[in-house]
Amino acid sequence: MRIAFHRHARGPLSRAEGVWDRTRFAVKNRLGLVEPPIVIPYRGFGDATRYWLKGRVLEDPGISQEAAEHSLRQNLWLTYKRYETDEVPDARLAWRFGERSGEVTTDEEGYFETTIEPGGAHDTGRAWQAVEVELLDSPVRGTRPHLARAMVRTPGRDASFGIISDIDDTIVETGATNLVRHWRTVIANSAQTRVAFPGLAAFYRGLVGPGERNPVFYVSSSPWNLFDLFERFLHLRGIPHGPMLLKDFGLTQTRWLTGGHHGHKSEMIETILAAYPALRFILIGDSGQRDAFIYRDIAKAHPGRIAAIYIREIKGGRHHALVEEALEEARGLGVDTACGDDLWVAAEHAAERGWLGEEHLETVRRDVKRDEAA
Repeated sequence: MRIAFHRHARGPLSRAEGVWDRTRFAVKNRLGLVEPPIVIPYRGFGDATRYWLKGRVLEDPGISQEAAEHSLRQNLWLTYKRYETDEVPDARLAWRFGERSGEVTTDEEGYFETTIEPGGAHDTGRAWQAVEVELLDSPVRGTRPHLARAMVRTPGRDASFGIISDIDDTIVETGATNLVRHWRTVIANSAQTRVAFPGLAAFYRGLVGPGERNPVFYVSSSPWNLFDLFERFLHLRGIPHGPMLLKDFGLTQTRWLTGGHHGHKSEMIETILAAYPALRFILIGDSGQRDAFIYRDIAKAHPGRIAAIYIREIKGGRHHALVEEALEEARGLGVDTACGDDLWVAAEHAAERGWLGEEHLETVRRDVKRDEAA
């Protein structure tokens, strides 16, 4: 009965939310209270034949330039502004890449999504391609043109493999399995105050290789509202950039807020595998959010496509036996696995397979040892 109620309640609540958003936007716009809209392109991905590009048009939230230090109150205010985004529906944008061009319109949540056939403008020697995206018009009174550059990851033929990584408790500690810790680390901290796990930057840089030969993708159930925070964190910690496949934060006909973790992550990994059918992938996650089970199921569904599964075991985790069982099943499918409470086990395994150079391995070892001694 409860499940049926939740299912039937989502539709009316979703429609009510839509009416509220449209009414609120119309009133603000009539009163001239809507801030100038800006284009926020997310990192796309593709190959020489097709690029996939996604982004959003929002009222300028004023959070693009974070200060080096923020008080708790300031961080809470910035987090509020990230989640309380004022999206701009029905905005018209133009994209340009070389001689190719096209237009796209945002949906009710301000998102736009398009595919691009790059043609002769695609540079096979570059890991990233730049696509210009310009805001042409929107329902906001006094809309001014706004130009942004969208970066699209396009692995070359020399890529040996790809990397698909979780974010929460895999590259940055968030305490996603503990509500209070998650609130404290995600909501009340800035990109500057977040700390990557010891050795992680060297490990990922080593896997990506010189010239960003091997692409890395970040898949998370965190909402798109946190995209800028994650981007800045990667930059500050020297972790390789890559396309992020996050989730919409909101109520729809089929889900509450961000919906389920398992389905989203599996769907996004399937999307990446389909985009690069010739690449094998290393999957990296943690033991706190069913990553081992998701990755095992992906390995079952795609024989030969998964080169390795690396799981960071969260200390005090309650699912150790189940995680090990899932990894044992993956090994039975011919997938290499490594699991440990730091990165050393995974780094050592990657070095043995020739995926990680001695210099990066030594840096991981040094960082892990330093952290143990602290």
